Amino acid sequence: MADIIAPHPYFPQDVPIPHYVRSKLDMGQAFLTLGSAITVLMIISGLLIGRARNALSGKDKLIVVWMLVCAGIHIVLEGYFSFNHGTLAGKKTVMADLWREYAHSDSRYLTSDPFTVIMEGITAVFDGSFAIVTAYGILADSPIRHPAQLMTSLAQLYGDVLYFATNYMDNFRYTNPHPMYFYGYFVLMNLPWVIIPTYLIVDSCKSIYRGMLIAQRATSVKKAA
Repeated sequence: MADIIAPHPYFPQDVPIPHYVRSKLDMGQAFLTLGSAITVLMIISGLLIGRARNALSGKDKLIVVWMLVCAGIHIVLEGYFSFNHGTLAGKKTVMADLWREYAHSDSRYLTSDPFTVIMEGITAVFDGSFAIVTAYGILADSPIRHPAQLMTSLAQLYGDVLYFATNYMDNFRYTNPHPMYFYGYFVLMNLPWVIIPTYLIVDSCKSIYRGMLIAQRATSVKKAA
């Protein structure tokens, strides 16, 4: 006897999603919840910026906010997915509701897809931790800042490129083709983790290069003395 596939709104529509239950939060409530959490992280970032060791440039303030918002998303939201992926579709929690809403853009989040589980696990542990280290490096004026910023941004960019590429290779079969879900959720919600990390990678490479150049010149002067 063929397995009975419970009805659900995700693509492909014949994919089995065990224990699926409808979310209590609708789309507007989901965005309000996520937006409120991000606002709290931004407020915390602002308080920490006010306690920074040295006055920060506008660019560095924005990077601190970006890194701490990323840390919250990576560790809390993506960490929740990593620990609960097997039962996420049936959980009756706010974060499960958020993932069920986002899963309209990628149903792999409700099917324990191996790539998605591994990628999000690495993101939660590695990217989240190094995002905090980067923010600390900026706030404390520590030389760890640019190595941490480079590693965090490389990991974010690499993960996002793989995320886009794997769905592309499967002809976006996991994504609801409605423009709101494809362009609004799948493309626009992930695009910042391509654009911003690319900028930060270049920024760190330039700073590390300048630092190494100064060190090299200082060594040359010392040898010549």
